[in-house]
Amino acid sequence: MNQKSRLGAMLAAACVLALAAPAFAAPQWGAEVFGAYSTHSMKDWNDRVVAPVNAGGGNMDEFSNGYGGGLGIRMWPNSTWMLSATWEPLFVSREEKTSGGKATLDANAFEATAGYFFPSSGQARFGLGAGLGMYNLAGEVTPGSGGGSDVKVEGSTVGFHFHGLMEWAVKPGMAITGTAGYRVANISDTQIDNVSPDPKLETDYSGLALRAGFAFYFPQASK
Repeated sequence: MNQKSRLGAMLAAACVLALAAPAFAAPQWGAEVFGAYSTHSMKDWNDRVVAPVNAGGGNMDEFSNGYGGGLGIRMWPNSTWMLSATWEPLFVSREEKTSGGKATLDANAFEATAGYFFPSSGQARFGLGAGLGMYNLAGEVTPGSGGGSDVKVEGSTVGFHFHGLMEWAVKPGMAITGTAGYRVANISDTQIDNVSPDPKLETDYSGLALRAGFAFYFPQASK
């Protein structure tokens, strides 16, 4: 069994255990909105795009990080387990400052996470989470004043993530949320105008993943 299969099995097992555990009340549903900061590897893009541009007299920063945000839904089947599904757009772009050319590597991440929270008697709770994600790249390269045509950059992959979790209840039905962890998400066969470059071009979103946001909970249905 490969690494992704093992992680998928672990996430599925965690979900089954969470749903089967004795509930302290009816499952509690909520929604989350968050801001995000991520670092990204992007070694191929830095070595094969940014470095040659700068060596030729251009001025382009390396791909290394990006800001974003997202939305999610979450469900607590009991007092210690939380299941969540999130959509996080990743905004990753760099501009060549001399010509105005731009490489945009924006992607959409659709993630599922199972989290375990340690017992706590206070308003703040802390836990650990892991999960899987689908990453879809929909970017483009524009040449700027140098001439030429825009080029589409596409691809997709399944990744995984693990992180620490925090939730601090500030009032009934509302909490401040936070996560800090690491994601592994590498599109190993990036398509340039529907063609695979030779050698293949990797678009690697792997790196640190930080989020801070708010969760809003719906009133629990009585049993």
